[in-house]
Amino acid sequence: MLNTKQFDKDELLTLVQSENFVGWVYSIDYEKALIITNDKWKSDVKGIPHNSFLLAASFDPNNYGDTDEIDKEVVLLRVIGSCKLPQDDDMIKTKIDNYQNKTGVYTAENDEFDKITRNKPQFSGLECRVLGTFYMKNNQLNLGSDIESFSASLQTRVYAPKKDALGKIVNFVDPIRKNKSIEDFKLLGIDGTVEPFPIGTVRYTSTDRMHRATEQDKVPFCIQPADFLARRTAVLGMTRTGKSNMIKQTVSVVKKISDENKLKIGQLVFDINGEYANANNQDNGSISDIFKDDCVKYRMVSTNGFKPLLNNFYEEIQDGLFTIQSLIKERGEKAIDIDTFSNMSLEKPDEESIGDLKRWTVKVALYKTLLYRAGYTFKGNFNVKFEANKKIREAVDAVLQADDDDQDALNPADGFDFTTSEKWFLAARSANKKSPLKSSGGGDWLDSECISMLNLLAMKNANDTFIKGYRTVAIARDYHSPQRNSEVCNEIYNSLIEGKIVILDLSVGNALLRERISKKIASYIFNSSMGVFTEGKTPSNIVIYIEEAHNLIGKGMDLTETWPRLAKEGAKYKIALVYATQEVSSVHKNILANTENWFVSHLNSDTEIRELAHFYDFSDFSESLLRAQDVGFTRVKTLSSPYVVPVQIDKFDPATFMNSGE
Repeated sequence: MLNTKQFDKDELLTLVQSENFVGWVYSIDYEKALIITNDKWKSDVKGIPHNSFLLAASFDPNNYGDTDEIDKEVVLLRVIGSCKLPQDDDMIKTKIDNYQNKTGVYTAENDEFDKITRNKPQFSGLECRVLGTFYMKNNQLNLGSDIESFSASLQTRVYAPKKDALGKIVNFVDPIRKNKSIEDFKLLGIDGTVEPFPIGTVRYTSTDRMHRATEQDKVPFCIQPADFLARRTAVLGMTRTGKSNMIKQTVSVVKKISDENKLKIGQLVFDINGEYANANNQDNGSISDIFKDDCVKYRMVSTNGFKPLLNNFYEEIQDGLFTIQSLIKERGEKAIDIDTFSNMSLEKPDEESIGDLKRWTVKVALYKTLLYRAGYTFKGNFNVKFEANKKIREAVDAVLQADDDDQDALNPADGFDFTTSEKWFLAARSANKKSPLKSSGGGDWLDSECISMLNLLAMKNANDTFIKGYRTVAIARDYHSPQRNSEVCNEIYNSLIEGKIVILDLSVGNALLRERISKKIASYIFNSSMGVFTEGKTPSNIVIYIEEAHNLIGKGMDLTETWPRLAKEGAKYKIALVYATQEVSSVHKNILANTENWFVSHLNSDTEIRELAHFYDFSDFSESLLRAQDVGFTRVKTLSSPYVVPVQIDKFDPATFMNSGE
């Protein structure tokens, strides 16, 4: 009889289920074990799938109290293939001889095998990888990632773990790691443990017929919340294999944890395809629908229900200029003045460079005037102010008064509204064509970039031939936000530290602009959190999600650039990164090497499989990952999990989270 008293103090016993016996270990070393099994034993446990877990134990679970101390352990195995038994060749010969000697069609009635001979061919071999050893220490179940020793004993039985035992294996967390999670949450103001959350059920193979035949056969797989905070997570797989579904699940669960524990965790989603901000045909609601009270949506163009992602061009000078330049280049506009405008910069010079600063002020004033003329609207009382020496002012006044005798002398140092500024600059263009205007130092007051902007303002080239001029500059008006009076990056960061979900819908707009604004926002968040950290304070928890990650953290990127730095160093500043891509090899190797959590579905390339095989025990799944294309069939390795677990990820169900607070 089973010694039930042992259950109370020895959790090891709960792993071994006598009814699930499948064979014996006939050969073992530190890396692999060879198992002899039988068709009947396999049938009794509904088969032994490829990549399934097995358990090997030398003790009798029904007489555990008499077990020698050295045998009180359970070796965890993973089936990685079949192996030949020494007798297999003879058995094959026997089978073939039997088939060849038959005179008719084979039936059970004319089976010529005797009972002994018929039994022997039912035996076969399994090759398994040694994943580790379960053992008891301080009345707690522990797992070593290897085996301390191995025995040539003929008494090592093998079992297929089912239900509770399998659940304990796939959801096992080392006591040290569990205690570390508790300490991490204490630092966040949470006492005790935060319950793990289910994301799917164990699934070994694409053929989903026997080992998951009923709902009772399906074993939940759970994620430890602490694994995701301030960590890096890779979501890898081909298109339509469930990457977005996984991210939606994660966003929703993190939000749920945040609410239940009154912990502010900001989440920022770089939504490349617009599927998080907007519900698609496959969902019953989007992330923004589920958490509408705590969700802020941004878009690059003006849209109802979205905040403008780009800034006020009159306020964010260089960003606005870059946007205009990008769209002009994308359209392929060609002209001398347009080329000059498209390649100039409005970056502010050093404050100590007085001369450069004065020239920059003139250029900015002219640029803003050009924006006004091109139809970029504004709110409030915008004006421009800059310096021009007396000779320049006199030359310009002469032109103005030639057209209007009543025109008073104008001094730009007093400030102009845009109407006056346009009139003054057009007069400056005419005066400069008659005789180049000179600065106090004797050089040309207007450089080539200013002259080009004047030509665009006048809609005339240097030869006074008509050009499209400021109409070309008007190309980016949809990307300008006149109502914005604050920098968008700061606004987004403030929302994140308040625990909001911020979705950046990047499905609309110029690709180059998307990349630039994404980088700018990421850089601002990284530097802001780093600033908090260097002041000796604790930064807010932020989780960043990016799809098409190879475009941002590609293998060719310098590690000093924003995205690689965020991926590599962000954990120090409480920034977690979840990145999704189709190609493992496209991601910077340093980032892959520092990734703690992995969710990998179907990959269609040997190259990608080989790259993945460098990490943890993913090599065991190479064939499966290449062949199985089932949506949501994912191989998962987390920080807390000692090994890869094959999982069918649950389909994202908005109703689960919509009703969670009721």
